Amino acid sequence: MKAAHIKQYGNIDTLEIGAVAMPKFTEQQVLIKVVATGVNPVDYHIRNGMLKDANVHELPLVMGWDAAGIISEVGTQVNDFSVGDPVYVYLPLTGQGAQAEFVAVDANLVADKPASLNFIESAAVPLAALTALQGLTDEGQLQTGQTVLIHNAAGGVGSFAVQIAKHLGAYVIGTGSVAKKEYITALGADEFIDYQQDDFEDKVANIDLVFAAASGGNIVERSLSVLKENGRLITLLEEISQEKADKKNIHYNRMLVNPSRDGLNKLTDLIDNNKLKVTIDSVFPLTEAKKAMQRSESARATGKIVVSVIDEESL
Repeated sequence: MKAAHIKQYGNIDTLEIGAVAMPKFTEQQVLIKVVATGVNPVDYHIRNGMLKDANVHELPLVMGWDAAGIISEVGTQVNDFSVGDPVYVYLPLTGQGAQAEFVAVDANLVADKPASLNFIESAAVPLAALTALQGLTDEGQLQTGQTVLIHNAAGGVGSFAVQIAKHLGAYVIGTGSVAKKEYITALGADEFIDYQQDDFEDKVANIDLVFAAASGGNIVERSLSVLKENGRLITLLEEISQEKADKKNIHYNRMLVNPSRDGLNKLTDLIDNNKLKVTIDSVFPLTEAKKAMQRSESARATGKIVVSVIDEESL
């Protein structure tokens, strides 16, 4: 089958589109015919070797860990899906990715695709929206009436985080470039901070939760100064020593999102009830997966980048 994959870790030049072996699936798994797959920053971090020393991957490694598609085959012990079902899934980062014509995955991680979304839109949801949901609730323990500062509020994760935080009843402050102010406020942010012109430390204080969906500029350590005592600091891409957080009595965690059918079902409910919108930044065919990854690495996307594997109109 055709797939976007790497045969060695390294820069963008290691990514190639070509033939790899069809995935084998077990009796507890389903085989999904991939229609579209999301692109996320973790993709190029893994390509660069983020998990190289963990020895969890076999090369060649297919990229991309979001998928929306149609059930093609069902394992003998799978009873909740049938061939032809439209589904979406966030695949474990320790396995093969989904920028391919087919992917095999444990059935208990797969959820029915949102009825109100097409496959392109659905592929944009799983990893980013689950990260936002788990980061704000499981890790951040965000409560109604609390204040949350979301760094990179226009990005794939950040754009979902703003909406979910508002749904939870929080007061939301989002950072981004001034060009994205209108977009961030339209998502529901109560306040906007232009990170290019202003130091957020000069604009906010006494924050309950900082959700750092960004890296660079020492943003995580700087966030310690705006949190109230016993506040929470959740980061995705950058970390600090636990000692620095402990000195300020801050609950700190660099989180890694977990695949979850229950989480996807919660997101589906929000989406199909018009409480969570999906913004597509750009769509690339599988043959241009390298351009999609370069777009992700540019950190200029507004919303989500998606790779289209099959033209939906041909289904």
